[in-house]
Amino acid sequence: MTSELPGRRTATAPWGPVAWSYTADEEAETARVAAHLVTSPPSPWPSYDRIGLHVRSTRDPAALDALERVASGPVQRLREENYRRAPDGTWVRCGDRPADAQEPGLPRHSVGHRDGRWTILHDDDSSSEQRARAGEIVLRALVAAAVATLGGLTVHASAATGRDGRAVVFLGDSGTGKSTLALHLARAGGRFLSGDRTLLVPGPGGWWAVGAGLSPRYRWGTLEGLGLAGRVRDAALLRHGDGRCRVADLPRTPAKVIFVPAESEHVLDARTADCAPLGRLVVLSPAGGDAPAARGLDPTVTAAAVRAHLLPSDAGFLAGPSPGRPAEAGGVTGPVEEAAGWGLAWDPVRHRAEDALSRVLAEEPGAAPSGRRPTAP
Repeated sequence: MTSELPGRRTATAPWGPVAWSYTADEEAETARVAAHLVTSPPSPWPSYDRIGLHVRSTRDPAALDALERVASGPVQRLREENYRRAPDGTWVRCGDRPADAQEPGLPRHSVGHRDGRWTILHDDDSSSEQRARAGEIVLRALVAAAVATLGGLTVHASAATGRDGRAVVFLGDSGTGKSTLALHLARAGGRFLSGDRTLLVPGPGGWWAVGAGLSPRYRWGTLEGLGLAGRVRDAALLRHGDGRCRVADLPRTPAKVIFVPAESEHVLDARTADCAPLGRLVVLSPAGGDAPAARGLDPTVTAAAVRAHLLPSDAGFLAGPSPGRPAEAGGVTGPVEEAAGWGLAWDPVRHRAEDALSRVLAEEPGAAPSGRRPTAP
């Protein structure tokens, strides 16, 4: 973390094809934001091929008052906040929130693009923690929007690397054990990339899996199955307090526990990474037998599964001016042709994740993985 101007603090880091910076008045704010988008190892994405993204957070209630008076038009949603647009293109948080919102609301703020930099305006009475929460949501969404300009796809999937450093992407509906398998793969010598949402991006040398920046969430059943529930209850986690109070001391036990990358490493023993070259696409389905079952998939079947799990970009409406790089060809054909496609039928309650992974990561000797063209001798 470096200082940009007297009295301000700046955090910088790469995230896949994006090199981002976040500047705020207080180091506590930048540190909290950075905790959600900083992994321990160097990014494998080549540094010469990154998009620059710069965000500044500041307090300016007078400017917010003026923007609120002129903002109008259709409401756009970003996570659990609604925004309306001002004539100059700035998005202003509305007072009304989505009906299904569960987390506490954010203080009023706006998000706009000026002179090559995104600016978040806050009220004077907003706390450092509140500003950091808004900044983390906005920065993560802007990273996803920038990746989308490269022809990237957002899929409902978890991902981790195997020992070979290539990403295994688990696609499936909620409750099919995506994040459980990704966590097990990371703890077995790989690295955790993403829980619940993954970006597939064309990049140097082929397609890549990039984490969407969403901190992974685990149910207590998963943590108990790993023997980690006691350790988690004794941990002080950023998303469940101020990073100093134990989960066990919270007024209410969370249904799912959320970990930023550093917490995944120290509490869950799961190394993390921001991205990795794409290796496999694994389509999850309920199991009909007593043991997990895996099979290679025809590319057309894999493509249909990827299409079924496509999601809109985290913040398409926040996409700013083009970074000056043309979007490469999108669509599901590229990653499906490059990656091995597998189907895995398993039950995350009855079956061991180790058994499921051993089946889906196995290769038949001499066989070309489904979806990948055999190489010439």
